[in-house]
Amino acid sequence: MFYKAVAPGNIGHGVKFLDAAELVARHGYEGFFFDAGKDLSGSVSQTKELLAQYKLKPAGFGLPVEYRKGEKEYEEGMAKLPAYAKFAQEIGIKGCVTWIFPFHDRLTYSENFELHRRRLAPAAQLLKDHGINFGMEFLGPKKLRRNVKFEFVHDLDGMLELCDALGTGNCGILMDAWHWHMAGQTFEDFDKLAQPGKIVCVHVMDAPPNIPDEEQEDLVRRLPGATGVINIAEFFAGLRKANYDGPVMVEPFERFLSQVPFEESLKIVMKALNKVWPD
Repeated sequence: MFYKAVAPGNIGHGVKFLDAAELVARHGYEGFFFDAGKDLSGSVSQTKELLAQYKLKPAGFGLPVEYRKGEKEYEEGMAKLPAYAKFAQEIGIKGCVTWIFPFHDRLTYSENFELHRRRLAPAAQLLKDHGINFGMEFLGPKKLRRNVKFEFVHDLDGMLELCDALGTGNCGILMDAWHWHMAGQTFEDFDKLAQPGKIVCVHVMDAPPNIPDEEQEDLVRRLPGATGVINIAEFFAGLRKANYDGPVMVEPFERFLSQVPFEESLKIVMKALNKVWPD
């Protein structure tokens, strides 16, 4: 069964694990999603001790490699990745994720696909060597691709094709309920994700009401269950159908969450998550 986790950055806070662990556990979260730059350095033993003390699962981390820009930025990120991956492996992390822009101003679909294949395959292989799966998120809203020069991957089939192209065998999907809905994915599509490891991580939220899907703004969302625009019950049923057993985190982009103390954000988010959590 999947479990409740939190990424401080997803709810507007930049709190380090060492400072957040006690609060996160106190408010009912079972896992913590790490920030590579803030959390995956220093003392491995201290991090492991806190995970054990508060009975928290290491829910993953975001890929700390800038693969969307120039070769210099990419190479600098790749040079640092082994140390992050080693730290992650030692504390028990099993997943690393990133998100994929659904367009490009200069590269055609095939050119952009090759760029992603060339740059992400080495990262995925290095993660695999450390026992870590690699999840990629597609961005579904049509408005993101309006008036762009070249569209790119923006749905499940396209992302699964990119996963296969990396060829490392440890690639899957960062499943985001918002993007799942906006891309027009269906409950039956979960059948494509039944293979173990195909879902690496999950984000849940809701969308503002009374706005057509094609006009929804990617960074304007709501707490899960707030409006019912996104069928979260069906989404959770799909996760069960796919036998997913990893972390589920709220990513609502609600600005007010960053304007209250971290502990208050944890309470608000957990209350919303509990309302929609399946029995």
